Amino acid sequence: MKIAGETIVITGGASGLGLEFARQLASLTAEVWALDNDPDALERATRELDGAARLVRCDVGDEAQVVETVRAIEQQSGGISVLINNAAILSDQALVSKLGGRIRKHTLAAWHETLRCNLTSVFLMAREVAGAMIERRRGGLIVNISSISRHGNPGQTAYAASKAAIDALTVTWSQELAPYGIRVVGIAPGFVHTPMTQRVPPVFLEQIRESTPLKRFGSLEEFGHTIQYVIETDYMNGRTLELDGGLRF
Repeated sequence: MKIAGETIVITGGASGLGLEFARQLASLTAEVWALDNDPDALERATRELDGAARLVRCDVGDEAQVVETVRAIEQQSGGISVLINNAAILSDQALVSKLGGRIRKHTLAAWHETLRCNLTSVFLMAREVAGAMIERRRGGLIVNISSISRHGNPGQTAYAASKAAIDALTVTWSQELAPYGIRVVGIAPGFVHTPMTQRVPPVFLEQIRESTPLKRFGSLEEFGHTIQYVIETDYMNGRTLELDGGLRF
């Protein structure tokens, strides 16, 4: 698929990987719509992108907001060609732990909120965008951003579960939507410096860096090039592309 002139929607598009995707694709003259629910991040991204992309506040875990936002973008743009499901939160909690002689349990509230933001949002956005693509009888692409944690990572019960589920959806939807000319591809990032990883204790980040065969984290620019490759490579479908420097948990 060519990128120039295509309408591309990015969730979690006001910071981190999402912002880099918006920057890279806008530079290739795509019509980029960046969705985010963080007003401060949206304000910063608006200044940084300086009109190169349209930024919209949307809670992509809320069905009514997703339905209305996708409808509005479809009407204003003439049709979405690419959806990048990038929005996610990270809430580090082990299932059960004992610290200071006290048992700590993973809270149900954290479980529900992580899955709502990381998984329900992917379902809702893909459902609405794919429906619009089919209605318009045009092909398209859905890119689901997974994670190296999809294989399991201690301390990330809800996050790892959400990312593993996204991998399953990528395979399932690639088969369901192929007859309509819609590809579905996953990208599983390793560690890259973003606002999300800045919340990880520095000592742990250093351990991860040393465990990575390349002895470094990925750069935002490298992920920007990857999203370009996925969009332009029309034979890629139903697979999750790993970009992790060779790191394995």
